[in-house]
Amino acid sequence: MRFPNVRLLAIKKSTIFKAQEIVEKYRLTPRDAIHAAAAIENKINTIISYDEDFDSLDAMERIEP
Repeated sequence: MRFPNVRLLAIKKSTIFKAQEIVEKYRLTPRDAIHAAAAIENKINTIISYDEDFDSLDAMERIEP
């Protein structure tokens, strides 16, 4: 698949452990927590989403599309 400005990220075991921490600390859904964990592990600090649940994360800024 080719999309401009889109990069597919690997999900490693460490990503899942980080996602579990995010679920416990911020009460995000597992799916949202995996997205956040993958971004954080790859030093991505902005997420584009309508989902206001991401606003609780200290490590990320949410931008609405």
